[in-house]
Amino acid sequence: MVRPAFSSVVEVKIGGAPLSDTVAPMLTDGWVDQGVNVPAAFRLTFRDPHHKLLGDLNVQFGTKVVITPIADGEGKGNPLLTGEVTGLEADYDGTGSFTVIRGYDYGHRLMRQRRVAAYRNQKASDIARKLVAMDGVSIGRIQATKGTYAFISQSNVTDWDFLARLADENKMIMYLDSKGKFRFVTPKPSAGAPSPNTDGDQSTFVLQAEHDILRLRAAVTAADQIGKVESRGWNVTTKKKITETAPATTDPGINIKWTPGTAAGKFKPGKLVETANPYDKQDEVQNAAKALAADVTASFAELEVAAKGHPDLRPGVPVALADVGTPFEGKYTVTSVRHHFGDGVPYESWITVSGRQWRSLYGLASGGGGGGADPASAARLPSVANAIVTDVQDPLKQGRVKLQFPWLDDTYVSDWARSVQMGGVAGGGIFPMDVGDEVLVAFDRGALDHPFVIGGLYNGRDVPTKSDVPLHDGLKKKAVRHTLSDRQGNRVDLLSQRTGGRKQGVRIASGNDRLTINLDRTKTEITVDSKGSVSITGSRSVSVDAGTDLSLSARRSLTIKSGGPLSIQGGSMINMRSGGVVGVNAGGALNLGAAGAATLSAGAATTISGTVNVQINSVMTRIIGATFEVKTPIFKVATIPVPGL
Repeated sequence: MVRPAFSSVVEVKIGGAPLSDTVAPMLTDGWVDQGVNVPAAFRLTFRDPHHKLLGDLNVQFGTKVVITPIADGEGKGNPLLTGEVTGLEADYDGTGSFTVIRGYDYGHRLMRQRRVAAYRNQKASDIARKLVAMDGVSIGRIQATKGTYAFISQSNVTDWDFLARLADENKMIMYLDSKGKFRFVTPKPSAGAPSPNTDGDQSTFVLQAEHDILRLRAAVTAADQIGKVESRGWNVTTKKKITETAPATTDPGINIKWTPGTAAGKFKPGKLVETANPYDKQDEVQNAAKALAADVTASFAELEVAAKGHPDLRPGVPVALADVGTPFEGKYTVTSVRHHFGDGVPYESWITVSGRQWRSLYGLASGGGGGGADPASAARLPSVANAIVTDVQDPLKQGRVKLQFPWLDDTYVSDWARSVQMGGVAGGGIFPMDVGDEVLVAFDRGALDHPFVIGGLYNGRDVPTKSDVPLHDGLKKKAVRHTLSDRQGNRVDLLSQRTGGRKQGVRIASGNDRLTINLDRTKTEITVDSKGSVSITGSRSVSVDAGTDLSLSARRSLTIKSGGPLSIQGGSMINMRSGGVVGVNAGGALNLGAAGAATLSAGAATTISGTVNVQINSVMTRIIGATFEVKTPIFKVATIPVPGL
């Protein structure tokens, strides 16, 4: 079957109605610019000497436009574009006055606002379906993707840019078809093109030199062809690095005699490592490595072809390039196409194969941001920012928190964010946040969905714990107090005051200041001050050792109690003194012994009594007194004979 040829005449419908017979001849020039992962754009230029065309056509922003080429002898073909008006221009030069109507396909609706949102436990295809519906764009086909995002954030970028990131990470492409319906599908490999040996008359998708091709620039290059790429990440759960290496030797969009591996193999082997984005899981680094390999290999060959126009030549379509010689002859997947038509010029399709680099009109106008080779880097947050803690119930009990950013959308809440602690393996310390705390946050390589909490911030409502020692010495202009405190005021003060109260050392105090332990560096003393009681206990022994004096005093009673033997020893003298009565009571025997003399004296009467016997044993016993009286039924004096007496 011979393929049809298309004339330079196109049918243009504006607002659902084709151009009238009086307006259609005024169309002097037009084009439709289409590219993978970008909305299609169009421009229509009308001769308008009386400046009445816009009023006659009733053109407004949002007016529907359908552009369809006309095939010779067969009438209309498939539409090139279904879109809407987004811009109007008046132009005048030496050739006359013109009115220009510009617009895009409905994909531009996904670019009209930036969104901050979080998506949990959803597939890329589910997110795409949701966003496209929210923007009022009809859905053609959305292929189901495999992986599920536990958490992914749309960080103040347009829906289109965010979907471009998802398409990149899931090896998809997105575009709007000729009827204006959104498609999110896997790209067609170049291998699906017809054989280059096919006659150009037999297939629309064979571009044959001296037949279909009007102009051609083809190139292959070894620049940046590296042969191998690697992506790296960090698995927080396992505390291990994750890596994935992918070959960069072939490209599904280029199928010619030479390959990217051929180019890389002629030079010293190397490896390109991707480090721009944070990854947490193995499948993430796998997709990143494959995407990086596609970026590298896609730049191996480039193609710019001006061919006879055909509406079926669209981005993502595989085509064959024939009769142009080695190594350029082969199969390619189209990246972008501009369909150009005009008064007195033939309808042409300007085809570009450039991999994932931006070559479309929209890409040039936007600076190539937001959906190109690295759409994930479209919205970076390279600095630190403040945030508010919204949730502290970390299921892992690691002090992680969820955050809300007051400078972003009120509905956005982060995933669990790790906080900086005085950490270490089985050591360090932890100071957990509370809901409502203002904190300082940094972002891993600028990624909104990878925040780290650096610390807390004071503000007009949240202030530090008050203290009797200022933070800084007003005279020396130096810090004199460093404090660790909880929210109840229980604290540890490190004091280095050299003027004023000269408080130096370490002070531990309760929040109500009823209990204080002070390690006074100035006096070299330790003070324990309690408005209640103080208990010192030990499951085994407790030792108190004084280098010189040890004083125990009580304003009321003082009790020394032992569950076993009690020993009181003095290096020289033990002095027991009481303002009242001194009682020494023993449940068993009582022994009072002295290595030297023993004296028992009293200011008044002295009584020695025993319920059975009272016995006084000595070599010599003397009882001296003015009066000696014995009152007992039995009184016995026994003496021990002393030899020689």
